[in-house]
Amino acid sequence: MILPPLTAHANRLAGKEMGALIAEPGRGDALVIEAAGLVFDARRQRLDLEAWAALLGAAAKARIPDAFAAMMRGDIVNTTEERPSLHAACRNPDRLADAALAARLREARARTAAFTDATEASDVLDGHKLRRIVNIGIGGSDLGPRFIYDALKAWRREGVEARFVSNLDPADLDDALEGADAETTLVVIVSKSFTTQETLMNGQAARDWLAARLGEAGANARLCAATAAPDKAAAFGVDKARIFPFEDGVGGRYSLWSPAGIAIELAVGSRVYSRLLHGARVMDDHVMGAEPSANMAIAKGLVDAWNRAARGRPSRCVTAYSSRLERLPAYLQQLEMESLGKSVRHDGEALAASHSGALVWGGRGSDLQHSVFQWLHQGQDEAPVDFIALKDAAFMEDPRARALNANLAAQGAALTTGRAGGEGELAAHKAIAGGRVSSTILLPGLSPESLGALVALHEHKVVVEAALYGLNPFDQWGVELGKALARDLLSGDTGGFDPVALDLARRLGLDAS
Repeated sequence: MILPPLTAHANRLAGKEMGALIAEPGRGDALVIEAAGLVFDARRQRLDLEAWAALLGAAAKARIPDAFAAMMRGDIVNTTEERPSLHAACRNPDRLADAALAARLREARARTAAFTDATEASDVLDGHKLRRIVNIGIGGSDLGPRFIYDALKAWRREGVEARFVSNLDPADLDDALEGADAETTLVVIVSKSFTTQETLMNGQAARDWLAARLGEAGANARLCAATAAPDKAAAFGVDKARIFPFEDGVGGRYSLWSPAGIAIELAVGSRVYSRLLHGARVMDDHVMGAEPSANMAIAKGLVDAWNRAARGRPSRCVTAYSSRLERLPAYLQQLEMESLGKSVRHDGEALAASHSGALVWGGRGSDLQHSVFQWLHQGQDEAPVDFIALKDAAFMEDPRARALNANLAAQGAALTTGRAGGEGELAAHKAIAGGRVSSTILLPGLSPESLGALVALHEHKVVVEAALYGLNPFDQWGVELGKALARDLLSGDTGGFDPVALDLARRLGLDAS
């Protein structure tokens, strides 16, 4: 258990003046790490070198490099479902011990690339050029592709637009199809199991929309699917030539590197998508090769575990000082909260208090400065902040970009140093205590490579936290119950529901009794 010794350090440092911590000799060298073009700066954390050494000791005790290696080899690391976790292997199958599995992953990548290239080089929609991609999926089949699509706007294929559908609200699909020409629209259905209610219902509605305009044959020519259950996709009516299977060991929230990310590839082209994968591979190589004290993913995971498990901070605010990264907090919510939102260890025993992931929230930094930063600066609770910034020269030539990054640097300083309230009757209202912590991640620019490295960093830091807590970050049993109960309500099987649920079902017109 990492909690007791780290809590002692947290208690020791609780009242320490942050300026004194920042001034500690050698601390900056330990808490600033560069890798894959990124910089991770944890100097504004409530840590000294003694506490940092204790955290590295906890990492050694948790055998984090072994956890990385087991995942990369394709070992069974998802113990409750008896599966490997293959998202990193999708972008680098060479590390796998199973040669046949590696060959399947290469084939899957080759097939999506070839399909994407075909849409660029020739007419594949009954003689019509691709103009609209409608990605239908939910959870990891939506959040990852949607986030990457937004972030890579500067690299999108000319004349090709992607829209995303996840919600059962009919307006979601209506908005995605608004203004679309059925002849130039490709509907991409992404579902690992191909049983997800929201995805299949929206997929059927989209297919009906196509068929009403183009007939059955025309609709079939404009459907493709990514799934770990290709037979079910074929039974749904998708042509086998346009079904792109991925492995059962690819978890949904980690799946954008697999055929589940085909909407990204179609939208930006196979070459740009390959650059995204390359950036993630560079981070993979760093994580596998760097010593723990110089390993960015280990450092990020240790800082987040320190704030959650030792300091008892239940949430973390992610502030992206880039409009193109606006969806990063939503993406990280699923990645981290579905992975680390657990109450038991691998062995089924209860986790210690605070030994699970934090609540993740946030948005665009400049917008948050005019809303939640009031709470961050003067509220009664502390939430550690992650600042995400771009530092390329071309970006900084614009005075607005310079002002944007000046605000980022200033907000971190304000959280740390605070401000005296001065004199007079408003002094208490103006005072800002300071002493609140943050980290900064700097990207050299927003490119496919830096974006891939950023996502891979967070995937690997999830593995770090999971190893420290002793939990399984690759299952998600908590999301299953509500979906099962919804199916029961729709089928009329209401025997297991309490009176409140039955009354709500009646009020909502579900005819439950």
